[in-house]
Amino acid sequence: MNKPKFRVVISPEAEDDIEEVFAYIAFYVMHPTTAEQFREGILETIDKLKKYVDIFAMSSNEFIRRRFGVDACTIRYKKMTIVYNIIGDVVYIRRVMPGSLIL
Repeated sequence: MNKPKFRVVISPEAEDDIEEVFAYIAFYVMHPTTAEQFREGILETIDKLKKYVDIFAMSSNEFIRRRFGVDACTIRYKKMTIVYNIIGDVVYIRRVMPGSLIL
């Protein structure tokens, strides 16, 4: 079994982001099953970073670089953008936001 190369830490802000998306889909759109599947998809995408973080390049988006640093990286899940930084052997998930919000 391959041991993960990195440890993932999800910031409180990113946890809130994930729960806000879940609540929106579950209670506003009224699709709790879809909301749970969406949350699981985001978390599975984040979990993949434990092994594969080093295949992703740093973001070239100026909004991301100014807000999260020049070493910020992104990965997508559907229409959501997951923003993270790599600090040693830790992948620090900063935010999870709709891609449409990134200028």
